[in-house]
Amino acid sequence: MKKYIILIIALTLSSYSQNILDNGRLSGNFQLDGQYIMKDNAIGVVDTLEKIRSNSFLNLNYSASNFSFGLRYEGYFNRMLGYDNQYNGSGIPYRFATYNSEQIDITVGNFYEQFGSGMIYRSYQDWALGIDNSTDGARFKYRPASGLQILGLIGKQRYYWDKSPGIIRGADISIDLNEFSSLFSGKTENSDSSHTASSADSDSWRVNLGFSALGKFQTDDQSYYNLPQNVASLSGRASVMASNFSIETEYAYKSQDPNKTNLYNFNTGNAFLTNLSYFTEGFSLTLGAHRTDNMDYRSARVVTGNMLTINFIPPATKQQIYRLATVYPFATQLNGELGSQLDITYKFSENSFLGGQHGTTVNFNCSILKGLDTSVIKTDTINKEIRTVTYKSPFFGISKKLFYEDLNLELSHKWNDDWKSTFFYSLQLYDRDVMEEQGKRTIGLVHSHIAVADIEYKINETNSIRTELQHLWSNQTLTSGLDSSDTKNGNWALLLMEYTISPHWFISFFDEYNYGNHFAEKQLHYYNGLIAYTFGTTRFMCGYGRQRAGKLCVGGVCRDVPAMNGLTLTISSSF
Repeated sequence: MKKYIILIIALTLSSYSQNILDNGRLSGNFQLDGQYIMKDNAIGVVDTLEKIRSNSFLNLNYSASNFSFGLRYEGYFNRMLGYDNQYNGSGIPYRFATYNSEQIDITVGNFYEQFGSGMIYRSYQDWALGIDNSTDGARFKYRPASGLQILGLIGKQRYYWDKSPGIIRGADISIDLNEFSSLFSGKTENSDSSHTASSADSDSWRVNLGFSALGKFQTDDQSYYNLPQNVASLSGRASVMASNFSIETEYAYKSQDPNKTNLYNFNTGNAFLTNLSYFTEGFSLTLGAHRTDNMDYRSARVVTGNMLTINFIPPATKQQIYRLATVYPFATQLNGELGSQLDITYKFSENSFLGGQHGTTVNFNCSILKGLDTSVIKTDTINKEIRTVTYKSPFFGISKKLFYEDLNLELSHKWNDDWKSTFFYSLQLYDRDVMEEQGKRTIGLVHSHIAVADIEYKINETNSIRTELQHLWSNQTLTSGLDSSDTKNGNWALLLMEYTISPHWFISFFDEYNYGNHFAEKQLHYYNGLIAYTFGTTRFMCGYGRQRAGKLCVGGVCRDVPAMNGLTLTISSSF
């Protein structure tokens, strides 16, 4: 009897699986990035036997009924310049299976998730930065009532082709009070009829709350430090949105977490952010601030760089899109930073004196980031040889140490159906010692002014041309740390031209010229040209040129990129 029961179950599952396969949908995307490296002594590219390198991936996702499955293949043959050596080879580092219903979602395998703004947990992937800290484990989402979601997860983070030594486990509760409670939605049940009545302004504002907890466990393999094996973190958040304003705030706390990035100090960590926005027709204002103190949170104590980061602190600086404005990019300092940002946008109405026929948009943005006041320092002796450091940092204490400051002004205007322009100015103060040298050299504070003229002309319905003229004026308060190995200082100029033949062709060329470098041999042109062809969802792009050494930053997270000269090829497609 037992074997018949097993046979019936197997046939039932087989029939159900076949039904899923017959009614499912397959989707995915593919990308291949390749480069051919050429020797270029001027910018520091040495000759190498391995001239051809490539990074590639293929995502496959299958969904049917309440189920979805997926995987990602990655291949690095060998990894492109600027990516960590441990990415060499190929494999399937990402695979998952998910069940979805109206009330529950269950995922096993790899997944990306975020609690609130990410201050205690954010797993994500960024192909350009070479970051993938997906969690490999199990995730459960439960929606017991309208507007209420409970989330739980456990697992290990991806670490190249391996997994982190630490285990993370966490939970998050999010509540949309307008959906959850009639007291906030303005909805009342009419006892005399079956319909629901709403107040006139029930949809003009919303209130959301959230609470998160996450813990990391890693065994203590350096017992002389008496390291905590469990590190806990907590956060709470709230947001209110009305018809013309919104406010959101979040606070996070982390228990003692001595590790390599904080020099094994035993301070607790905390972070705070708040954003206030006001908007009406043609006008918006956003004021934000954040504070971070000892919040570099990882699932391995000895790892640095961008790997095995558990959390993410949203940046308090403008995300620049013009190339010369990114010569000195700022990355969020997780272990100590106090910053604020103001952003104002105003649109002069159409057919007005300043707005013209099509209107004019003005954007003003400024930010300032400083270190924390940690002037009161306490040292503790564990034994005769080992000393650990703790410090006191007043919540509102601001150091005199300036990390970064900028002021940005942007003016956009459409002159007629064919012409439009954007003029941009940025003043930046940037501490290279904090961002680049980490105490290795004394270079000092960089003062730079960036001006951009961005002009686009629409030739006809399918052809258009865009030109950018950019210039950066730069000086530094100290130059004692500068030497001939420095690849960026002094003035820069850039010319960019793009030609588009819609919907298939795109051609561009730019020349980035460091003509004002303090060392004559470094007054170099970084030229680059590319051509791209798109049909359907497939895109081919081929380019040739130089890449300057520096930092590539996305959303306040940066990685170092080396100098490069040669050919590049990108093929991408989705289905």
